[in-house]
Amino acid sequence: MPLMLRILLAALLAVIGGTEARAACSVAPAGSLLFADSSTFDVREAKVAQVSGSGGLTCNGSVLTVISSDYARATATSANGFQLRSSSGVTLPYRLSADSGGTYSFNTTPTINYMNPALLSLLGILSQDSFRTPLFATLTGAGNVPAGVYEDTVTIVWNYTICRGVGALGVCVLAETGSNKTTTITVRVTVTKDCRVAANALEFGSAPLAGQFAPVSQAVLVDCSLGAAYTVSFSAGASGASRPWRAMSSGAGDRLEYNIYRPDGSTIWDEANPAPAAQVGTGAVVPGQVQAFVARINPAQPTPRAGRYTDTVSVVIGF
Repeated sequence: MPLMLRILLAALLAVIGGTEARAACSVAPAGSLLFADSSTFDVREAKVAQVSGSGGLTCNGSVLTVISSDYARATATSANGFQLRSSSGVTLPYRLSADSGGTYSFNTTPTINYMNPALLSLLGILSQDSFRTPLFATLTGAGNVPAGVYEDTVTIVWNYTICRGVGALGVCVLAETGSNKTTTITVRVTVTKDCRVAANALEFGSAPLAGQFAPVSQAVLVDCSLGAAYTVSFSAGASGASRPWRAMSSGAGDRLEYNIYRPDGSTIWDEANPAPAAQVGTGAVVPGQVQAFVARINPAQPTPRAGRYTDTVSVVIGF
């Protein structure tokens, strides 16, 4: 009997000694889930990509065996009710979940057991050398919001018991246990200003002489992020100069001078003289704020050779 007891104790000590040499589980005190900087139109059109990170609990350097008594429960509490909030109080709802598809969502189930066999199978997070708890954030609203930094703070409290060594008959001989260990997760998206522009081609038509082209009145349509003040101007075009004239080219070295003016028909409209928009942006996906202009070919220039003359001018929005 004493001999058998010594053998059993030696076997148990071998298991314990081997397991104690492995790294323990730990909970990181803080972490973050940072969405990529996204424009207001990305938010409105639900084009902000999901972001993933760590839920805080990590067990490294050990063979982990799932038994029925194992659990790793995360209880999440959001400061803003799972909404990202700007300094002005505007909010963006989001989902915080243990899996990318949102099946295990903290929004609806405040406490999630990461050692749930179904969740482990879905995530594939149990391996021979590590156990890591992923976290996923997904914007769930497609709102028309102003630019700004939107943020929430989530506190996760971890309670876990994870077996790190199984003895005879499947009995856990060493468990890693933690109680009320807390990590804080910052969830943030920076929403940037943006604008939409719609512009049709400007056509002067045809004429036998430079002095016979009629002025053209036209407009571009612009809209920018909700609440964003902006300015509008036109680039110099391919010639690189807008004063006293921009120039179209035939491609064979011939030029046809023209210019773009404010609605008064006399004030050159270029980047040196941008015009403030009459309104601030509304965030409309399809721009509708009219920016009227007048274009005129220089009637005093010598008539160049016959041909098709073109130039490319950009609408420049400043905000």
